[in-house]
Amino acid sequence: MQKKFIVNLAFLIGINLLVKPFWIFGIDRTVQNIVGAGEYGLYFAVLNFSFLFGFMLDFGFTNFNNRNVARHEHLASKYTGSILSMKAFLALIYAAVSFIAALIIGYSKVHFHLLIWLGINQILSSFILFLRSNVSGMQLFKTDSILSVLDRLLMIIFFSILLWGNLFKIQINIFYFAAFQTLSYFITFLVALAIVLRKTKIKNIKWNKKLNIVIFRQSLPFALLSILMLFYFRIDSIMIERILENGEVNAGIYASAYRILDAFGMFAYLFSVILLPFFSRLLSQKQETGGILQIAAILLLSAAITISAITLFNSDVIMSVLYKEHIAESAAVLKILMFTFIFISSIYVFGSLLTAFGSMKKLNMIALGGVILNISLNIILIPKYKEIGAAWSGLVTQGFVAISQIIFSFLLINPRGLKKTVMMLLLFATAIYTTAWISSKNINNSWNSMIVIFSIWIIFIAVYSFIKLKKENITIKEFLK
Repeated sequence: MQKKFIVNLAFLIGINLLVKPFWIFGIDRTVQNIVGAGEYGLYFAVLNFSFLFGFMLDFGFTNFNNRNVARHEHLASKYTGSILSMKAFLALIYAAVSFIAALIIGYSKVHFHLLIWLGINQILSSFILFLRSNVSGMQLFKTDSILSVLDRLLMIIFFSILLWGNLFKIQINIFYFAAFQTLSYFITFLVALAIVLRKTKIKNIKWNKKLNIVIFRQSLPFALLSILMLFYFRIDSIMIERILENGEVNAGIYASAYRILDAFGMFAYLFSVILLPFFSRLLSQKQETGGILQIAAILLLSAAITISAITLFNSDVIMSVLYKEHIAESAAVLKILMFTFIFISSIYVFGSLLTAFGSMKKLNMIALGGVILNISLNIILIPKYKEIGAAWSGLVTQGFVAISQIIFSFLLINPRGLKKTVMMLLLFATAIYTTAWISSKNINNSWNSMIVIFSIWIIFIAVYSFIKLKKENITIKEFLK
């Protein structure tokens, strides 16, 4: 089972590494440099506003379905048609609530124009994620991996033609940026739907009142968790734009640094895509989860710690390569956000374990505490410290959530080797931050310093992998078969 996990995880991360960095740093960054921090800040704030009511599109169906299909594969054909019919109805509610909320907070015509495209994108993305939950729940991880990058691959093709193809005389603006994303999402949705219909052999999609009520009730804890997580993940940039006098520019500065966090966060999220169905199946078969938990935690959290160490001492160099304006401000934000990445990575690992275990009440209590803490800190810190205050608010909130989840994992499940894993990561963190500090003092070239820090991580992973394979009595040749 551990070999299957590692092979599928490697394929998923590999294919995403080929596509998503180019989208984020090649396309998305280029568009921001073209349109400027103000216009992109508007886009980023409205984008995060469109996320706020995203729970209405899903209501916890995706995680509920993924967990149940992984435990009992035949449920895919039973649930899919009913959930798709409910999601279509919820899409209408989402659109109505989003526009009413936009009116209440005083959005202009420009805001509304952008919200139409971004709202459609949220609807299509929600359908794609649900369809993928069937694919990964049935343990078709390679198919799911391809679906995970298809939308971004299409966007890269479209925007490469627009930006560098010289085939069309189009002045790139934020509205074209959103509209071509819509086209990419729509094509991906059609492909995902065709795959799921073929695998589950569903003949029609219809409203089943009795089944819908049952699914709705069972999904409520998952829905509540989605709502709470959306708020403390996405409300920062909205509060920056609404609270500050020059909020669009400040939100754009925050977005510059947040894009890097988002890029790495995409790869951290990939772990949860595989971990939830893996943990669900192991727990349903009453098997030990400690082996896979340790592998995931060591791989992901050691990488997150390494990245935070690199950005702590080199954020100005990184931002100067990527952007043309507000370098110092965005670099200061980046240092804080990349420490937040450590906690986000932990949440994807331990949150997946607790979700698979069915500890929804505990997860919702933690998430509610996170929302209250995040909003309170933003109200206090943003007026005085602007985007820096929002970054600190996110760090404290994610830290609270991550540590709480680790504690509950100890108390409720106590997987084999968890204490050893935590101690190993603490020792690694001490070593990597010490190395980063010494490198910053003794190596003049920042890029050479980054290479040294990264090399320490590579050595750590190589040694860990060697010890792990030796302990399991598996040769490298046998593992690669």
